Amino acid sequence: MHLIDAPDVVPELSCYTTNLVAYLEPGDPSVKTRLAHAVRLAVRSDDCGLVFSQHTRVDDTGPPGPLGYRGAANWAEAAGHLEAELARSGRVLAVADTFRLPWSPAFETAHSPHWLLLLGRRDDRWLVADHFRALTPLGAQEPFLGWLDDTALELALAPHGPWPAEIAHRDRYALGAAVEPVHPELFRWLARGGVPAGPDPGGWSCGLPEVIERVSGVLAEDETAAARYGDDLWAASRHYTYRLDVLAATGEIGADEAAAAAVSWTELPKVVRFAAASAARGKPRAGLLQRTFEDLLRTNDKTCPQREA
Repeated sequence: MHLIDAPDVVPELSCYTTNLVAYLEPGDPSVKTRLAHAVRLAVRSDDCGLVFSQHTRVDDTGPPGPLGYRGAANWAEAAGHLEAELARSGRVLAVADTFRLPWSPAFETAHSPHWLLLLGRRDDRWLVADHFRALTPLGAQEPFLGWLDDTALELALAPHGPWPAEIAHRDRYALGAAVEPVHPELFRWLARGGVPAGPDPGGWSCGLPEVIERVSGVLAEDETAAARYGDDLWAASRHYTYRLDVLAATGEIGADEAAAAAVSWTELPKVVRFAAASAARGKPRAGLLQRTFEDLLRTNDKTCPQREA
């Protein structure tokens, strides 16, 4: 691995949306603002539990069509497709595993899907960018830009699945709406010309009060839910804080209201993480969670429509 200067700063969002913005921005300079308007937390239930959607799609405007997952069963085939996509589009969103990323605090500790960008290939090396920056429970993640040889990239992108249901849902809804097939058992990347979305299963709660009521009810009833859905609520915190910053800067919402709402969103994942750890010790914190959700609704009353699309 050869490290060069870190990539340009992009919004501090989830690993999916941070690198999605970096992928889209060269051809869509307005994508940062469009994403701020697209942020809205939606939730539904299926047989495996809660399903979250963090925003409406921002990748599906104009030709050559929306993004979709691609997959290959072996590295030789995957590398050929990645090189062809680089030649066609100039960059590729690829799906890695945090466990195999040396710059990730989860390196050799925890598995999780992680999007990164391939920007070039020279000889047997690939130029890799990861714009994601965050302070995680495992440590600080800093942006990365460097060259990986063929063997290192193969290891980074090697499939891990099957994933637990909550992680599989995050992959499926990472672009905002369900994208199929997800190919969890294959080397994976994304490319334009994705398969059109099938019929929506329905049952979504979309207005923030309705969403919070639904989520808080599940966390109160299931002591394991805070741990399983903590990353979804952390991502929502990052997305809504970004939305507030952008809309306050454009004057679409008041600065004071945005600041108060941002504080409550920043507090949410901390409380959820504490509640998850406490529940694991046999001390559930349903009351603390309920008060945190109530504060979130109160401070966001003037910054979110009552029913978001």
